[in-house]
Amino acid sequence: MTLKALILLGLAKLFKVHSSDRWLFTLSLAQAGEFGFVLLSYALSHHVLPTPLAQMLSMVVAISMFLTPALFIFFEKVIQPRYRRASPSRATDDIEETGTVIIAGIGRFGQIINRLLISNGVPTIVLDHEAGQIDRMRSINIKSFYGDASRPDLLHTAGIEKARLFVVAIDDRARAIDIVRHIKHRHTHIEILARAYDRSHHYELQEAGADFIISETYNSALDMGGEALKRLGLHAFRVEQLKNSFSAAEKHHFDDLFNSWRNEGESHAFSDHYLQLFMDIEKKLLNIMQKDNHNKHSKTERGWTPPPKGYTKDFE
Repeated sequence: MTLKALILLGLAKLFKVHSSDRWLFTLSLAQAGEFGFVLLSYALSHHVLPTPLAQMLSMVVAISMFLTPALFIFFEKVIQPRYRRASPSRATDDIEETGTVIIAGIGRFGQIINRLLISNGVPTIVLDHEAGQIDRMRSINIKSFYGDASRPDLLHTAGIEKARLFVVAIDDRARAIDIVRHIKHRHTHIEILARAYDRSHHYELQEAGADFIISETYNSALDMGGEALKRLGLHAFRVEQLKNSFSAAEKHHFDDLFNSWRNEGESHAFSDHYLQLFMDIEKKLLNIMQKDNHNKHSKTERGWTPPPKGYTKDFE
């Protein structure tokens, strides 16, 4: 380890950067950077440094830049797992109550779902495998339990046999799919609502058996687009109609896209057929929205009307 790295590690200790974060802090600052070449070139041109020394320092800068990616990989694969194994394990919480809805994950997404249900008198059981997150929730009187929602014994303790809904709101994509697949196979009575990160994850959750899936950014992006239309002069009611038309048009051909993705076999890739189908649907979507925008309706509240019947036939 270089003298600079040792100094940085000492600073990390001084400022109370704990555990593996010290190594991450040190590695992130140990690289010399491209600006080193500029300084060396300037120093050489003004005869501040002799040529042999400048060449050697340039080699040091280049080596530090070359080694940094490898050191980060080493940190992730070797150093960080050791800290995880060394950290004291926390026993799974005892769950002595049941709820109508079990929520796996109490992050930014799961919190909103839980608060909405609780405020409407729906009892919930909240599970999360991040001990720090559980403690934060308890500090603001949000009841939650520490444990891995993928463990069958924990699900039994949480009362999954009596629950009606299971909400998957965890951050781990692969674990979310495994949980959906396990619950759908072992507890067929329960409906599963899942959060997807993107279109591919949405397809994987649907294939695993989730009953309802929502992409976490879809509605917020749709709302932002609607806000943009309102600020461009469209009436709020008209914007809602356009948003509904857009969503309905997308849903109309969702199954076609899903089947194209699934037919790729184990690879589940976005094939040329899928991409072509997507582009064709986008053209139809554009035509539908343009027709809707030129239907001569007023932009005022009184002029707002629902979309015409049979407008989805343009997709067929």
